Parts: sequence; C-alpha cells; structure tokens
Amino acid sequence: MKIKLDHGFYTLAALSDMAQQFSDFMSVEYVVGEEMFLTMRVKEENQAESALIIHTFLNNILELSIQDIMKNER
Repeated sequence: MKIKLDHGFYTLAALSDMAQQFSDFMSVEYVVGEEMFLTMRVKEENQAESALIIHTFLNNILELSIQDIMKNER
C-alpha cells in the first residue's frame, strides 16, 4: 500500500520510530522530499491481520507526530 502523507504534519522521527517498531509485522519504506510518500507491505504470515496492523501503524505515527509538534512548540 502506498500513500501520500502531509509533509508539514507527519514527522520523520515518528515514521522512523514506528517503522522500526513494526518491522516484525511489515516492511515500511518512506520517501521524504517535496512530498512524503509511505509504502507499507504487511508480511505474508501477518496477512490475516493486515488491516489492523496498517490501521495501528498509521494511528501511531499520527499520535507521535502530534506529540513531536506539541513538544517543539513549547
């Protein structure tokens, strides 16, 4: 699955951290330039739970990005 993320909102730190934490379940590649693209591939042995894995991953990067932004605004 390939998606485009809001470059001004999602943080590279959140993407990197969650990609590492989810590495047992999926492979995550991201390209950050003028636009931010995220490619996720759930591993074959986890396909039955792929929707839950992707949903959880995306929610986690959202939450971490919000935390990063709030921390940087202080």
